[in-house]
Amino acid sequence: MAAARSGTTAETIGAVFAARFIALGGVVLFSGALLDRVNPVAAAVTADATRFFALIALALLWDGRLDAVILGVAVLIGLCEAVSEPALLLITPQVLRRGTRAAGKPDGETDAPDRSGSSDPEEAAVTAAYGLLEGMRNTSGIVGPTLAATVVAVLSSSAGAVAAAVAFGLSAVVTRWAGARYAARPVPDSSVTDSPLTDGPVTDSPAKAGSAAATSDEPEKPDESLLRSALGGLAVLWRVRWLRHVQILAVVHVLLAVGPWMVALPVFLLETGHSATVYGFVLGSFAVGTVVGALVGGRVTGRSKGLYSLALLGLFGVTVLAPVATGSVLLLTAAFVAGGIGQQAFDVVKMAGLRREVPERLHGRAFSADFFFSFASLPLGQLFGAVLLRFADARTIMLWAGVLVLVTTAATMLSPDARRFSSAPLPAPRTPPAPAPAAPLPERVRDAGTG
Repeated sequence: MAAARSGTTAETIGAVFAARFIALGGVVLFSGALLDRVNPVAAAVTADATRFFALIALALLWDGRLDAVILGVAVLIGLCEAVSEPALLLITPQVLRRGTRAAGKPDGETDAPDRSGSSDPEEAAVTAAYGLLEGMRNTSGIVGPTLAATVVAVLSSSAGAVAAAVAFGLSAVVTRWAGARYAARPVPDSSVTDSPLTDGPVTDSPAKAGSAAATSDEPEKPDESLLRSALGGLAVLWRVRWLRHVQILAVVHVLLAVGPWMVALPVFLLETGHSATVYGFVLGSFAVGTVVGALVGGRVTGRSKGLYSLALLGLFGVTVLAPVATGSVLLLTAAFVAGGIGQQAFDVVKMAGLRREVPERLHGRAFSADFFFSFASLPLGQLFGAVLLRFADARTIMLWAGVLVLVTTAATMLSPDARRFSSAPLPAPRTPPAPAPAAPLPERVRDAGTG
């Protein structure tokens, strides 16, 4: 708001926002490799503390013009976000595990992971925890901008920066408090292979994965470059079949459907007579849906959780098509709430499945790679949408985006692994033991019974 009041053009303001996203997408893979080498609690606290001091400096030094100060802060916030986002996904289950041990499970004793995709108590607890985490994030995403706008309007832009700094300071304190409960991660079992050369689940024995996998099952070298480690995160997601399908689905959606749709939506609403207020209202409805969806996703468990999650994701296709199908604000609101529920529920269940399938020493890289696939192509998708608007009308773009989401989501359901969010084979059905044949009667007894 201060930049707009000072006469800064919209293009320059957009460039500053883009600087944050470019910084985030450019380093998130490397931050995952870093998180697998250091304590993620320390990394998350450092990221929050850095943003605290950066925003305090912004409040003291910024005069309302877009100069090197605001650009540097935007880049710094993007870099810190690339560290804190995957770090929280690592910390949450570890704190939960520590709480489980404190409740009576001996330290060091953990349940064997159930890779078959069936209901598992530990995974159900982690899924619920991820759902609660995402629900709180989405709630703050709704309340935060409203409070910030109020502070800026009533007080000043500097007061808004101070309020944001206080929020990051509190986050650092709370994360450090959670770090006191953070359980030290066990030493990775040398029998676990995570070679990207074989397709399928992580195996417990190198012999099961073939000689190529066995030769690559060496402990990570301390002097291995961050680039090589980051590529290892991409490789492990590609090796697990259902994760590969889901990542391809994410890139196709974001690049070819979501990005163009986000560009075409406000244009279409204005062309059909709706105001900018309606545009903001339906986006807020989608955000409300993500809060509910996070809690719904936390309850999706069982052998068919992938199928349920993909079906929920298909609701987003309905959201994309809703503005074309109806002009009713009430129906649009319901469709956007449903889309938010489906998209967030899918993400929660996917994160829990990723944690189960990927070895713990690769969790930082895997979560960062997943974030990269889901996020990095969004600016390209929006650019693609802007180009499409020169050759097609907004209605055609929205129809294309909706159909693409529905068709590709349904196609992913054809994979048995994707329907279960698991790459392990189904356990063999239990057959009741055959009854033992009756023992023949002794010859003397038979004779006695017939004599």
